[in-house]
Amino acid sequence: MKRILAVLFVVAMAFTMVSGCATTQEVQKCQEMCAMALDRAQAVEEQCIESAMSAEASAQNAEAAARRAEAAANKAESIFMQHMRK
Repeated sequence: MKRILAVLFVVAMAFTMVSGCATTQEVQKCQEMCAMALDRAQAVEEQCIESAMSAEASAQNAEAAARRAEAAANKAESIFMQHMRK
């Protein structure tokens, strides 16, 4: 009886160790997948930051162009008004 219990205990321990190893491998897979997802997210974040900076620069250029256009319109209006007075 003791031998049977000892054999069953050894078999149960072996199954536990094998299942523990399989779980460790799955955890490593999950960690690798999480690391890859984090790397991708960081790359996307960097792209978004670059895009935002580019958009901000474009907006500043557009504002400068609008100011120049408004100044030209004011100058044209002023010249027109001078000619209207004559």
